[in-house]
Amino acid sequence: MAINLLEMLQNQMGGEVMKQASSFLGESEGNTTKAMGAAIPTILGSVINQGSTESGASGILDMIKGGGFDGGMLDNMSGLMGGGDATTGLMNSGGGILKSLMGNKLGSMVGTISSLSGISKGSSNSLLSMAAPMIMSMIGKQVMSKGLNASGLMSFLGSQKSHVDAALPSGISNLMGSLPGASAGLSAVKNTGSKVMGAATGAANTAGSAVTETAAAGGGLLKKILPIALIGLLAAGAFWFFTGKSVTDAAGDVAGSVGDVAGNVVDATKGAAGAAVDAAGNVVDAAGDAAGGAVDAAGNAVGAAGNAVAGAAGAAFDAAGGLASGAIDAGKKALSGVTFAAGSVGEKFSNFLASGAKSDEAFAFNNLTFATGSANIGAASMDEIKNLGKVLTAYPAINIEIAGHTDNTGNAAKNMELSQARAEAVAKALMGMGVDAKRITSKGYGDAKPVASNDTAEGKKANRRIDVRIAR
Repeated sequence: MAINLLEMLQNQMGGEVMKQASSFLGESEGNTTKAMGAAIPTILGSVINQGSTESGASGILDMIKGGGFDGGMLDNMSGLMGGGDATTGLMNSGGGILKSLMGNKLGSMVGTISSLSGISKGSSNSLLSMAAPMIMSMIGKQVMSKGLNASGLMSFLGSQKSHVDAALPSGISNLMGSLPGASAGLSAVKNTGSKVMGAATGAANTAGSAVTETAAAGGGLLKKILPIALIGLLAAGAFWFFTGKSVTDAAGDVAGSVGDVAGNVVDATKGAAGAAVDAAGNVVDAAGDAAGGAVDAAGNAVGAAGNAVAGAAGAAFDAAGGLASGAIDAGKKALSGVTFAAGSVGEKFSNFLASGAKSDEAFAFNNLTFATGSANIGAASMDEIKNLGKVLTAYPAINIEIAGHTDNTGNAAKNMELSQARAEAVAKALMGMGVDAKRITSKGYGDAKPVASNDTAEGKKANRRIDVRIAR
């Protein structure tokens, strides 16, 4: 019986796994399941794309061997998604896999899955990061059991593309493009591209003829050339869609053909027609530039949408050093449906930002625990970190410092190391939820900044803390 990796993965990642994942993400189980249903073919399709050449398949083999993806983690999937250090490690591993497979399309993939499923972008990013190592482990299991080399892996992945291509959601399919050898067929694309190029060339010739005729007639040149030149540009844009050449290049071809004929017209008309030709050339050039920009913008549209709040908010801080009113209004709106536990860092920090953030105040996590002497975050503590992640998503122009502190028990140097490790663990958890690493600084202070006396058990407990403050 032929192997269907997609079906195997979908069976593995259902039931208890989705229950654990939805609890960790703070999303409904139904929406999380829907998101995973889109995530699996998205990641698997990206693997198939990369593995469609022998060199790409060799890279995937290196990734499998280097990451130890031999199928072992498939025996404890629900445990790996339940929170704590294991989940953080899983997401860190997955983040590297996703960047390798998707490159600059990752942000768009995350945003599209978020829109399709109803979960937040941060949760979408986290879910993809958790799923990627699982998928690599499933592929690795097949590699080990079948003894596949690069050529064998390339062939095996190719046998999966029909299943994956059919399962890709339309938004993802548009971003990814057809998988290698998918039903559209390269020959059909080439044939269509040739036809469109012919149409573009024809449009250029038609535009040139129109210029010559109009110049001879002595007027109305601009009215006739502009629509035809734009038709040529549209045809060139279609050529880019089917062949992969840039719109600007295609538009340039059309503009060049128009310009060649227009040069003769300038000589004939000596004045008005020449000026009109120049204007038409400028319009085509400008339209080509705009079209090129539109292509770039389309490629990043979903990722840019994720930063729309920041753009609407304007500058992060006003002249007086407080949070700008635009950032406050946008942040409040983004958090309008979020309820924070009383006394939690999410409540305290969001209220501080909503009031203008005019001081350099630090806010301690209220329910963040670690195993004694370690930087392993307790599973029950993830809710507080997730709430802080929501606040940071609502205020995308804010950068923060995560500060680790200890009491004065034990060796001061070891306390400094421990406080640094714990601050970094919280920072990594936030990154796993989609917060940009550039926005977070982590620093350990050891026992250097107590907020209470270390002479009492209560004081020591208060001094063992993780703080968050704005990094201005």
